[in-house]
Amino acid sequence: GTVKQRRLKTNNSQEDGAGLMKISVDCSLSWRLVVSSFALCMGLLACTRPADQPPNQATEKIADGVYTFRFENQRSLFLVADQGVIVTDPLNAVAAAAYRDAIAEITAQPVKYVVYSHYHWDRVSGAQVFKDAGAEIVAQERCADRFRVNPNPNVVMPDITFSEEYSVTVGNQSLDLFYFGPSHGDCLTVFVTSPANLLQVVELINPPRASFPRNPLVSYIKPHNLRQFFRDLEFLVNERGIETVIASSAIAVDDGQGGQHLSVATGPVTIIHDQAMFWEAIYNAVEIARAEGNVGIDSFVKLKTIDLEPFKPYDGYSKEDLPIIMRRFVGFYDMGR
Repeated sequence: GTVKQRRLKTNNSQEDGAGLMKISVDCSLSWRLVVSSFALCMGLLACTRPADQPPNQATEKIADGVYTFRFENQRSLFLVADQGVIVTDPLNAVAAAAYRDAIAEITAQPVKYVVYSHYHWDRVSGAQVFKDAGAEIVAQERCADRFRVNPNPNVVMPDITFSEEYSVTVGNQSLDLFYFGPSHGDCLTVFVTSPANLLQVVELINPPRASFPRNPLVSYIKPHNLRQFFRDLEFLVNERGIETVIASSAIAVDDGQGGQHLSVATGPVTIIHDQAMFWEAIYNAVEIARAEGNVGIDSFVKLKTIDLEPFKPYDGYSKEDLPIIMRRFVGFYDMGR
């Protein structure tokens, strides 16, 4: 691969988006919402699979040479070329072993590279199984910084790091990597496959539709650069003519007949703009709430003052989550966090 240092330039004249609707915002949210949300998250984590039940996993073909490996509710992208395999996000040691075996059912070619999407351990643990077989690990340089200051024995340090752009090529397949600054964490990397021209933005963009974040605390979101991240991302999509986004998770969705099925592995690129508008609505709501004195001493936007209409079309809509999400942005405006 070759390192490039070209930063994508965009039109910043629409700094505040498309002038999304005025959002008014009322009533302070108590800490009970935070505590209950945390308890719910911990309860979900405590629900483990019975020991005798095999993991729910599958390999999904997206295009020629382009696949996702699904393990439980996580999806990782991998490319199968005529001279080897490019893997992303091994997830964890158990998943990585299953990932390796799933690849072996498709090709006898070796895994040449493992690419990390960001630094969160739930996505990038377990690469040792590929490293032991000769693979090199690739990550954005800020990910490597994170691993050094907060090491985890299950996370293999990268062999190759890059600044803004990098291309990993094996035979007839390439994975182009783009870093647009902090967004979901410090080092989230955008993946574009070539020649299939498919895009994956782990965690932030997930088909079938734009949605509320699954964790309303959004402590990992970086408000100071999120708008610019989406501007650069949309510029990239337009520049390269990308039409399809690959999911990084699989969640249960209604099938329209009273049942549920797993969410699809791909979706239209329009999801990106829709998701950008969700975050723009959050910014705008917080700006208005601060200007009108509708933020409590606890930094929660008063729930009864929030105009809910802009948020109702999004998957996972929860009016109770909105003040929790917005509190992250109040902290940014008040303290630069």
